[in-house]
Amino acid sequence: MTTVAGVDIGNATTEVVVLEDGRVLGADRLPTRGRKGSVESLRGAAALVRRIERRLGTTVAEASIAPLRAVDTTTVTIPALPPPTGRLHVLAAGVATPGGAGICVGTPLWLDREPLDREQFDRERLAGTRLDGGRLAATAASRVAVVPPGLGYAAAAGRLRELRAAGIPVGAVLVGGDEGVLIANRLDAGLPVVDQVDSAAVGECTLLAVEVRRPGQPLTLLTDPVALGAALRLGDDEVGDAAILSRSLLDYSNAVVGLGPAAADPAQPGEPWLVTGGRHVPLRAACAELPGWPVGAVSALVTPAGKTDTDDLFAVDLAAAADTATARRGSVGRAALVAWLHHLDSGIDHAALLGEMLGRPVRCVLSEPAAARLGACTTPGARAGAVVVDIGAGTIDVIAPDGEVVAAGAGELLTAAVAETLGVPRAAADWVKRGPCVRIEGSQRFEAEDGSRGFLDRPADRAAVGMLAVAGPAGLLPFDRRHSPAEWRAIRLRLKEAVFTVNLLRAVRTLGRDLRQVLIVGGPAGDDELLGVLLRSLPADVTAGRGNVGGTLAGPSAGHRHAAALGLALAADGAIGPSRPGALSAFAQQSLAEHHQVAERKRAADPVTSSGNSAWPRPPPGPMSAGMAASSTVARRSASPRKSRSDRGRSPQGDLRRVATAQASHRGGNVSCGRASTTSSSGPPLCTGGGRSGNESTRRPGTHPPAAGARQS
Repeated sequence: MTTVAGVDIGNATTEVVVLEDGRVLGADRLPTRGRKGSVESLRGAAALVRRIERRLGTTVAEASIAPLRAVDTTTVTIPALPPPTGRLHVLAAGVATPGGAGICVGTPLWLDREPLDREQFDRERLAGTRLDGGRLAATAASRVAVVPPGLGYAAAAGRLRELRAAGIPVGAVLVGGDEGVLIANRLDAGLPVVDQVDSAAVGECTLLAVEVRRPGQPLTLLTDPVALGAALRLGDDEVGDAAILSRSLLDYSNAVVGLGPAAADPAQPGEPWLVTGGRHVPLRAACAELPGWPVGAVSALVTPAGKTDTDDLFAVDLAAAADTATARRGSVGRAALVAWLHHLDSGIDHAALLGEMLGRPVRCVLSEPAAARLGACTTPGARAGAVVVDIGAGTIDVIAPDGEVVAAGAGELLTAAVAETLGVPRAAADWVKRGPCVRIEGSQRFEAEDGSRGFLDRPADRAAVGMLAVAGPAGLLPFDRRHSPAEWRAIRLRLKEAVFTVNLLRAVRTLGRDLRQVLIVGGPAGDDELLGVLLRSLPADVTAGRGNVGGTLAGPSAGHRHAAALGLALAADGAIGPSRPGALSAFAQQSLAEHHQVAERKRAADPVTSSGNSAWPRPPPGPMSAGMAASSTVARRSASPRKSRSDRGRSPQGDLRRVATAQASHRGGNVSCGRASTTSSSGPPLCTGGGRSGNESTRRPGTHPPAAGARQS
């Protein structure tokens, strides 16, 4: 009996499946070392093969890999540009610690400057407005007191009391520091107080509009363009600016608007541009058009840093996603997230080099997309003509029997979107994105996303009370206080739809195939919500399911992972020969034979990508469809640049530091082949790799809410 290993080297993860006489012995995986296709990545693959040999207690006679074509994928965040609002400027919005309540429109009054007496105030005769209880009341000129950062709260409160005692109509207070509540508590009148305001920006404004409402209550004046225009005495040509600004303040409970010099057009210097078909399209405008463009339509991304050539690009506008989910303004952000891929040439004979490292034959038998489809077709219930969707960290591969399309933007793009939305590190976002959360209401009580409540088996940390949390690598992982469980669910599902569903549909349109059955494989396929998100957007007559790789073979199945590695092992094992008629289903045998015919034609047309293939016996050539002859084979899985160790363990929230650091320590672990400690979500126990990539969406047992060890009440 010959023992063979299929080795799939991806940009994020290297996977190995060991096969003996058509039987799966085990599988393992590790994060890819260095760049895919580099010498370091091959050394990591060789180490992984030796590790699984030791754990299985067997020796691999030969290995197979796919021709490696490195793909450089990048996911970046483009900060939001302020909307063009002319002379109107948002100086603060949604601060966490406002004081008092009310509305005031007036001129700034600096507390660190010369005292202002009543006579001087009367001489200035400045017009102003004061609103009490939501009603507009004409009064004497109002002033907005400005507390600079260097003035303490006690001195500021005393100065404000003196001004009001002198008859100066102070209608609101702006604080440069974070002591707004302390100042508000020391005033006898319930003045609206907003802290954390940029004092330099206030100094450029001649008129200020301040509004503070009770928590959860929407603004009334600042979100009413007609009333705001009248209060600030705007001209007819500035009405549109007021409308744009008012829309940006919806769902806030406090804000400060200043009237000052007009700002420069924000779209001029910093707005990125996409190059497509000879046109230059601003990134924000392109976000709405990208879902309708075919894969590969964007040839370059132009930013202030320079021009970057791309083979494909995909972007998600968080503001548009928030509007679709009807999320509160400011709870998601306005950044645009961009993922692109670019193919690289390594110039290395990967099969020969890996063979030298292992000291045994290594052959190139199939392309990566062909191997992924072959491995996925071992799923019970797979039908002829099924389209395989291999979702990785950086790309989505859509593979039909006669062609494939690789689209940029996948698991890492979703991780970046969650991190930007919640303001958490990507290490924490990698866990948060996976599924439902709970809100910790007490030391041992929680509320789930569906409104049900229950008890935790272990008391939660006191710092986590009131926060949303998911099951992480070291217990509950608290991550947010701004959203309710139901609101975060709506935002999370909308982000998954914007990243996965929209990207999949544009890839399918590019492929030009009618869908009948869709099999989803890859790390992010383990997301329990992903299948439901896709089914909501696919036609009603399309059946879609999660792959159960190796489910029709003897031995443990690999669940949704290891599709390409198993396909490579099956090809090297010669499982379609007459000596093993039962090793594969008839459909899988036919699929493998077709892929061999395609590879034979491609090898004859492009001998560079087929080095190391001559030792593999091929079936006689057969007919090949025109669709496959025209399709280009590109690399399948990718990931963003590796995170530094310090970035993985860092958190802006104190109660996240411990669990984020624990995640970094859980990057590698032990597995026990034959006595598997990890169970596949769709099959029997499988020996899986202890390591994992930080940018894959991989489900682990016991990591989904309501909570680790929680019970429903």
